[in-house]
Amino acid sequence: MRKILKKTAMISSLTFSSRMLGVIRDAIIAMCFGTSYQSDAFFIAFRPFDLLRKLFSEGILSVSFVPVFFKTLENEGLSKAVIMVFSFFCFISLAGIFIVLTGIFCAPLIIKVIAPGFIGDSYTSGLTMILFKIMLPYFWLVLITALCMGVLNSLGHFGAPAVAPVVFNLVLIVFAIFFTNYFKIPVIGLAAGVTIGGAVQLAIQIPFMIRLGMFKIPLFQFYRLLSVCFFHPGLLKVMKIMVPCMVGAASYQINIMVASFFTSKLEEGSVSFVYYADRLVQFPLALFAVSFSMVFLPELSKKAVLGHLDEIADLFSNGVKLVLFITIPAMAGLMALDEKIVALLFGHGAFKGIAIQQTADCLFFLVSGLWAFTGIRLFVTLHYALSSIRIPFYSGILAIVLNLIFCFLFVDSLGLKGLALSVSISGMAGFVFLLINMPGAVNVDKYGIIVSACRSVFLSVIMFFLVRQASDFILKEEWNRFWFGTGVMGCICFGMIFYFSVNVFISTPELKMLKKGMTK
Repeated sequence: MRKILKKTAMISSLTFSSRMLGVIRDAIIAMCFGTSYQSDAFFIAFRPFDLLRKLFSEGILSVSFVPVFFKTLENEGLSKAVIMVFSFFCFISLAGIFIVLTGIFCAPLIIKVIAPGFIGDSYTSGLTMILFKIMLPYFWLVLITALCMGVLNSLGHFGAPAVAPVVFNLVLIVFAIFFTNYFKIPVIGLAAGVTIGGAVQLAIQIPFMIRLGMFKIPLFQFYRLLSVCFFHPGLLKVMKIMVPCMVGAASYQINIMVASFFTSKLEEGSVSFVYYADRLVQFPLALFAVSFSMVFLPELSKKAVLGHLDEIADLFSNGVKLVLFITIPAMAGLMALDEKIVALLFGHGAFKGIAIQQTADCLFFLVSGLWAFTGIRLFVTLHYALSSIRIPFYSGILAIVLNLIFCFLFVDSLGLKGLALSVSISGMAGFVFLLINMPGAVNVDKYGIIVSACRSVFLSVIMFFLVRQASDFILKEEWNRFWFGTGVMGCICFGMIFYFSVNVFISTPELKMLKKGMTK
């Protein structure tokens, strides 16, 4: 567990840097474009690519690739693993190029599907199509980057994949500040920054792949490999399970994209409200759940190959308790300070007034399902480490279908709040399904996880009301940004001090576990 915490701490620190830069990036976009037709067009066009980035760059491709790669590496050696990587590279390169070319020619149809509320011949629809085409090369770049990340994670190298999103955000920030003004339509510069950022993100990982010998293919084998690259057993196995794996692991990202489709039918700016709320939910989700699962997967896969099922059960149970121990109060804090945090991070320039309120309302209902989104990410990782695909796939299908139903039911009566609520409810249903249908081979401490989560919920509810009252009493709208930010940070610190102080007083096992791991 100590090694898990050490690696997770490294990834979490890099993820924290990436998410902070992501918040700064979004704050700059909000300041420049607000919630206008340009921001709506960009976020609708970027949403499929953002989904793809989260599917692949945050390790969801790894849940299908890592176990197969690790078995090949352990049982057949490095040379066979390199051949598998080469085969996978050839396949996804050609598939990516084909999809990019198809996207260029079929862009009008795609925009009608992802933004049904946009009128076909409107300016916003036309701009969305242009932005979509500019960002299409990013599709191929993400696929190759994800392959590199999966290989590096399998070999225990987590640094470079975690640094890549930091660089991507830096490139977007530079383009948003310095290059958008050179375009007649400024948001086009932002779309160009997405594609260039993807190229830089890939370039960072290539030297590490070379250093680990992933491109060392003997010349006399190269031509033979070209003829059989699409029929490698490892490739065929990964491709067979990749789509079900993505449905199971990425139900939240898919549901957010579906909710965005519905927002195109609402008032101008609704797409942006959902995007900014999702960005704030993604912060703790990536910081804790994604970081843990990225480290979990190779460790659990290794123990599964060696047959150490008891160690898997203990490691997983303790890991879930720790993640929920941190995630649940983070959820309560975001709900308590929803409007204040949105105003602090995005409330400047063109983003003010109703935009802050609408984004905060969306955030409140969306973040209420954070514990479920986190639990799904962790439980899916366990299933895939054990080569169990069916249950996560059914869980993902359940969440996606329920989200579609609730979106249709809630969009007219509740608007944005209803769409955010539908995503949260569907996530909760998916998590409950996974919890009930645990892998039979591993004796996970379900009772202990439930007790631990309920204890965190009880303390977090008290913390929620205390922080809410403190923010209403302390924070004033007329304060300048520095003092307002200081007040928000003070409320966050107050909530953290209360939560951890009570845990110290009652001596919770999760705090002891966390303290022991951090001390060592």
